[in-house]
Amino acid sequence: MTSPSPRAAEDWGPGKAGGQGAGGVSVGRKDQGDKGAGLGPAPSRNPNPSPPASAVSALRGAPAPGRQRARRWRAWRSRRLGGGGGGEPAERGQPRRRAAAAAAPAAQLGSREVSAPRVRPGRVASSAGMQLPARRGRSPALPALLALLTCSAAFALVSEDIKKEIQRSQDLEKSSNEMKRKNDIDLNEIVFVIQSQSNSFHAKRAEKLRKSILRQAAKLTQELPRVLLLHQLTEQEGAWTILPLLPHFSVTYSRNSSWIFFCEEETRIQIPKLLEILRKYDSSKEWFLGKALYDEESTIIHHYAFSENPTVFKYPDFAAGWALSLPLVNKLTKRLRSESLKSDFTIDLKHEIALYIWDKGRGPPLTPMAEFCTEDVDSSCATTFHSLLPLCGKPVKKEDIFVAVKTCKKFHGDRIPIVKRTWEEEAHLIEYYSDHTESAIPTVDLGVPNADRGHCGKTFAILERFFNSSNDKVAWLVIVDDDTLISISRLRHLLSCYDSSEPVFLGERYGYGLGTGGYSYVTGGGGMVFSRAAIGRLLASKCRCYSNDAPDDMVLGMCFSGLGIPVTHSPLFHQARPVDYPKDYLSHQIPISFHKHWNIDPVKVYLTWLAPSVEDKTRQETQKASKEEL
Repeated sequence: MTSPSPRAAEDWGPGKAGGQGAGGVSVGRKDQGDKGAGLGPAPSRNPNPSPPASAVSALRGAPAPGRQRARRWRAWRSRRLGGGGGGEPAERGQPRRRAAAAAAPAAQLGSREVSAPRVRPGRVASSAGMQLPARRGRSPALPALLALLTCSAAFALVSEDIKKEIQRSQDLEKSSNEMKRKNDIDLNEIVFVIQSQSNSFHAKRAEKLRKSILRQAAKLTQELPRVLLLHQLTEQEGAWTILPLLPHFSVTYSRNSSWIFFCEEETRIQIPKLLEILRKYDSSKEWFLGKALYDEESTIIHHYAFSENPTVFKYPDFAAGWALSLPLVNKLTKRLRSESLKSDFTIDLKHEIALYIWDKGRGPPLTPMAEFCTEDVDSSCATTFHSLLPLCGKPVKKEDIFVAVKTCKKFHGDRIPIVKRTWEEEAHLIEYYSDHTESAIPTVDLGVPNADRGHCGKTFAILERFFNSSNDKVAWLVIVDDDTLISISRLRHLLSCYDSSEPVFLGERYGYGLGTGGYSYVTGGGGMVFSRAAIGRLLASKCRCYSNDAPDDMVLGMCFSGLGIPVTHSPLFHQARPVDYPKDYLSHQIPISFHKHWNIDPVKVYLTWLAPSVEDKTRQETQKASKEEL
């Protein structure tokens, strides 16, 4: 005979098996049935008594003994074992010893070996040798309790996460509200500066824009903002370059204002949208905002700056408006007071202001603003630009414009033919002034030798010839170079807005030494336009060339500045070629002139940018625009 294995003894413990009778025979044998309606035979003293067959049958669900007997058996067994509900003994230290003692007689029965039946833990042996799940009293409550505790812990963790998330949201909202209150500027904290000019036409346009701004502001029921006209702020010659005025802005507006917003007289502004956009920026910091322009190639008008990669430097398109925060204005003011402006020439103001503010990385670069527009591309635009050619009534008659072309013998064969193939036929009155007479063109020799450095002597000779020899009814004189490309028909439209009885000196404005009492002048390459009244004032004065080869445009600027006749600027005249200007800048223009034939096809440039076929279409648009109110 073999002894029962330790595993068999262990599996035969209470709560795991049906147990044995007093003689060691497994419960469920056919010779051991129920003994009546009672509890059956008296239970043995075995510390691990086996249940009667009827109880096992009841546990199996047999209908004969009934479930009531099974309940009585479990109650009896619970009392017998000292009560640990669910068939579990109260003495939890003895189950394996009791199982081993109960299994020992079963190992020897007759002459054969009998081993304790193998029962999986948690199963009950039935009388037929089958296994049933053990019936446990309170054991199902333990997993439920664990599940409840787990859920409670999880809920506590989730609740803690929710609390943290709510706190973060509250902190973010508080920070956002603080920033909003900080940036929640009123309209009266914006100072509008219209880059106006003293000429009567431009002053009227600027005044209309000022009224439009104030009218919109009144509808917002807020305190009206200050709207300044640049030409009224000071009689200082260089006021149009903006930088000399920054100390005035700093002293006057730094306490009660947050922004200085600059715009041109043809800029259209949606005040509510502009206010909404500026509120997005912390006005206590240094900001330089504007529509970004950049050079696709390095250009002479910017002194070939950033030649390795000119696209990296951004500067504002004044037509779309641009803004400086007051902290930046104050910073620039300190710099202006500690050091004078170093540049002698002012050529492209928007580029030079951006360079000065950036200060080689020590100041802020331009922040590009998609909402500052020159075209009304979508509803997000706070500004747009009136880009049509001005028309103030009927165009000036051809007979009222005299065109003088400056040339010399060495260019008779290449430049003059270009003039004749392109724009000469638009000019009713035209003469070519040279150092050599050539009847085939024809040219007029003024008796002034040609000079490579400057043409002051020749230009003053042209002025005197026009004023003294031409018909007094010719109101306008235009002086151009032999490599200037110009649209006379568009010039006639533009001149309809000016009074020839006033002294007018018109073209693309440059400046020289404006930071130290210099003067403005019209650059000659894009064309210089004079009213007869301006020429009369000039020749009546004693201002003349200091030498025949002096730069004529600069001497004229100095003379007119001394006479108190300001330069009237028009961005439609261009000293350089189309490729020297950003495409976005030219996109909102109807240009009147370009200059230079260098590395371009001048005929193609003329046909693309200036030819009457293009102008005819714009003429209809300008006639409609003339009725438009700001």
